[in-house]
Amino acid sequence: MKFPKQGARKGRGAGIAAAVVAGCLAFLAYHTFFVVNEWEQALVLQFGDIVGEPITEAGLHRKIPFIQNVLRFEKRLLRWDGQETTTITRDRKTVVVDVTARWRIVDARRFREAVGSERFAASRLNGIIEGAVKDEIAKYDLYEVVRSSNRILQAEEEAAEPETDEDGLPPVAELVTALGSGETPPLRQDDQGRYLAGRPVAIEGILAEARQRLEMVDIGIHLEDLLVKQLNYSAAIEANVYAQMNAELQKISAGFRSAGRQRAEERLGEMERELAVIQSRAQEQSERIRGEAEAASIQIYAEAFNRDPDFYAFLRTLAAYSETVNTNTTLVIGADGPLYQGLIRPLSQP
Repeated sequence: MKFPKQGARKGRGAGIAAAVVAGCLAFLAYHTFFVVNEWEQALVLQFGDIVGEPITEAGLHRKIPFIQNVLRFEKRLLRWDGQETTTITRDRKTVVVDVTARWRIVDARRFREAVGSERFAASRLNGIIEGAVKDEIAKYDLYEVVRSSNRILQAEEEAAEPETDEDGLPPVAELVTALGSGETPPLRQDDQGRYLAGRPVAIEGILAEARQRLEMVDIGIHLEDLLVKQLNYSAAIEANVYAQMNAELQKISAGFRSAGRQRAEERLGEMERELAVIQSRAQEQSERIRGEAEAASIQIYAEAFNRDPDFYAFLRTLAAYSETVNTNTTLVIGADGPLYQGLIRPLSQP
């Protein structure tokens, strides 16, 4: 059996030692250096206490191994979706408001000291935003929170007379708008035309109030924006709301029926006037034709009488007989009577 030489054993031992040293250095480097991504910010903690300033720059950073550790936080926008908030408007209408918001961590040190995690931050935001919603909604009437502008009311005022369809009735959309929103006052505006109320104004007020409260508690959070997802009546007054909607629809239908009856009466009056005009013209025309016929007949009679007076007298005598004598009449006349003389008198020659 051959044994390895002493030089070979020394070289192999040196290689193992180098590998061990390299492994130790790699292990030490792994626990010494750390990477912060572009969407992250980090805090270096030593025995639970924050060391140095928050790290917001992306890249390779170092810490003391085994003594310090790294706590990472989001640098991107975070979404908050809280519970629905039940509140009361200035005109004593109970509404349910569903709000969502976006926020970011702007001071990781203060955030770590005040809340510690995103879950606890969302819990703090629940109370802050809910209080801001209640305080701001209470400043406005319900219509001032729901509506955004006066465009519809201004369009109605600019129209001098509503357009009508082919039947002479106002279009459905215009009648519904006129009946359904005619009692709603316009949103308040200042001298420059800026709105003092409305949904955008209310949202800006809620956002400003929530930011002010966040500054007061100072938890290292900035509220970027806020949006009202839904605004509904509460279930307790939903039946009353439906009753009001039904009353409005009945009002609209009554308006349609009234407009239809008015149009029907107008059409009936027009038909009666046209009928009276037609009858008057027809009667006038018949009287004119009758007068022209009588004039023509008189003229014919006059011409016939002037042509042969004796024959005309004879025809008149026969006509008198036909009018006075029938089958049950016995007529006794003398020879010198005018009726008899009219029968026997010789006709004059033309």
